[in-house]
Amino acid sequence: MIKKQNLLSLILCLLLGYTAYGQTEYGQGRYYVQLQDGRIFHANKLQYKSPLFKSSHFLLDDSLKFNPSMVNVFQNEDGFYARVEAGNSFNSFAKRLTDGPRIDRYFTTRTYYDGGYGYSPFGYGYGYGYGMPRTSRKRIYFFSKDNGPLYHLNYDNLEAALADNASSMVLLQRHKRDKVVNTGVSILGAGLLAVGAVKTINNSQQDAYGNTDLKVSPLVYAGAGVLGVQLVVNLFQKDKLTQAIEVYNYQLQQ
Repeated sequence: MIKKQNLLSLILCLLLGYTAYGQTEYGQGRYYVQLQDGRIFHANKLQYKSPLFKSSHFLLDDSLKFNPSMVNVFQNEDGFYARVEAGNSFNSFAKRLTDGPRIDRYFTTRTYYDGGYGYSPFGYGYGYGYGMPRTSRKRIYFFSKDNGPLYHLNYDNLEAALADNASSMVLLQRHKRDKVVNTGVSILGAGLLAVGAVKTINNSQQDAYGNTDLKVSPLVYAGAGVLGVQLVVNLFQKDKLTQAIEVYNYQLQQ
């Protein structure tokens, strides 16, 4: 039989626990933001707003606003996002692609600009000059272990995180070997193309009318063939880093 004193202590602990929970969870709803200080605010509608003449903010149920720098993670209708770097913009967060059970995979998109230097009919004269600047968008991948901080998804970081799984380490070693092979094949293909181009120029002849008889060296075709085969193989080859994560999570579920 439970003593009266013990029962009162148990009720007090439950009340304290409920109070502590209430201080960190606010509102109700399917979506939420978790602030840097650990507080969680729920909502049925969560939007990221970036007005032209006002500061960006998260808007919950059309009423509650938070500066992005205050937010650590958030969940909206598009998915779950975690902070990947300090900052005050949406690009400071990465979207989760796969959810554990221990290793989560994320990505974010970055826009890269070049100066537009290269061949352009709108440059100075005919030939190389300053054309229109170009932009390209590239996915950057990250991972986290046991809901910890996000790290760049690369060989070195995964080697430390997956060291306790033999199967994952085998896949990482294959990734390292394939990278060395790819580098060697790229150098070989580019070298054949370069030598072939030089031979093609040297073997070309001009007739009396100024027409050039272009004799393409077989090395040009060989170099293009090597690079083409490498491209096709890489297109159909699954990324070993992603496989190492999948194996790690799968074996934990068994």
